[in-house]
Amino acid sequence: MSELINQEYLYERDDNNNKHPKLSLSQYDGADYEHILDGRENAVADNSNLLEALEYFENQLTGYTTDELDDLRARLTKQMTIVVVECDTPGSAFRLFETLNDRGMELSSVDLMKNSLLQTATQEYGSGSSEYNHVRSQWEYLLKNVVHQIDHPNRFFRHFIMSREVPDYEGNVSSRKLYDVFNEIIDSKLDEVGISIMGYVDEMVDISDTYLGIIDASVDKYNGKQSRKVNARLRNLNDIEASHSRTLILRSIEEFDDSTKTIQVLRLLESFMTRWRVADLTTGASLDRIFSGLCSTAFDSANPVDEIRSKLKEEAPGDDEFRAKFASSEFKQNSMTRYVLDTLEREHYSSGGGKTYDRASVDIEHIAPQAALSADKYSTWRDVLTVGEAEYKNQYRNRIGNLTLLEESLNEEASANPFQQKIDQYRLSDFKMTEDVRSTYSEWTIDTIEKRSDKLAEIAVEIWNFDS
Repeated sequence: MSELINQEYLYERDDNNNKHPKLSLSQYDGADYEHILDGRENAVADNSNLLEALEYFENQLTGYTTDELDDLRARLTKQMTIVVVECDTPGSAFRLFETLNDRGMELSSVDLMKNSLLQTATQEYGSGSSEYNHVRSQWEYLLKNVVHQIDHPNRFFRHFIMSREVPDYEGNVSSRKLYDVFNEIIDSKLDEVGISIMGYVDEMVDISDTYLGIIDASVDKYNGKQSRKVNARLRNLNDIEASHSRTLILRSIEEFDDSTKTIQVLRLLESFMTRWRVADLTTGASLDRIFSGLCSTAFDSANPVDEIRSKLKEEAPGDDEFRAKFASSEFKQNSMTRYVLDTLEREHYSSGGGKTYDRASVDIEHIAPQAALSADKYSTWRDVLTVGEAEYKNQYRNRIGNLTLLEESLNEEASANPFQQKIDQYRLSDFKMTEDVRSTYSEWTIDTIEKRSDKLAEIAVEIWNFDS
């Protein structure tokens, strides 16, 4: 039966009676596949996916008799249909595969980029040359140490391309466009700007450590104190979920040896992204175009920071819109809300001083409890909050005016109490914002929540500005 499988399924003969594998894999995997067909598994790298697949099926078929294997072969060949679809370009094939394979394993654009890169490297340097092997090993480094370490593998390559000075790409590089843009760069753009394939991949590797440092808030380019300031700003942007801004952050860290300018850009990005998120302007393509455009234009000017400030201020929601949205929006229990409350505490209520604490360890306290109108234990709140349960839940429960910071131990004590008892617990808090609630308000009503929301919105406009 093995001879039958070899003759009918694995190989075919051409007009000159020469035998060839029926299936051809990419340049990257083709040699390993032919080693396996020839029974030379020892010539395949230990970490090969093909070798892992071979071992898997060998284990699955162990114990089958020859007749059972032949029955399995017959059922497979009779019940499976192979459809051949011819496409003009690999990019077209990728998009077709995405459409047909939405329930299966993802074929990412990174897989196609690898094949295209190695095919181009083969044409330029020759398969097996030291240059080709260098490109291949550098790409493997990127996959292992960068792509496989982040939640969205495409992001590194998208942000890298949009951040480059040369070859410059001013527009948005979406996940769907990534392969086509990358292919265009290595096919023609690199030659136009005098960069080799090897040099381009080396640049990716060089910048990848900085990219991971941005994600982890562990950039070490500057001296100790300055790096700590940079990384504190990066943690803020991570809490805002400002991943799109990494394009501009990556370029800024490369361009500025002076940490002061990098910190200025990061602070401007905090203001921009906070306004953008609070206004619920979530279109990622728009953000990518803004940041990619700044990488193409701002750093050619005499004062890049001023150019960045001007563009971000132009694109951000204005003061009136931000103020209105801040006062009326729902602030859920997430890292963004914790960042907003923490920033209000540090920059307004504590004026840059106050207690030292880890933001992630602090509770978000609902002054009027979340279930104030639905749980029996909060019955005293029903006479105070003069709205229905649905209206409270949808309009007031998560307003910024109903939120403050509180130590975990105090939050447990205060959670179910009426307001007058809560403020006794607030007296014990080290947070100036929470102390302000205790000292400023004698009752807690819907009107109080609205007024405090408006007050915090005014403060927010002052904090998240573009002037300083």
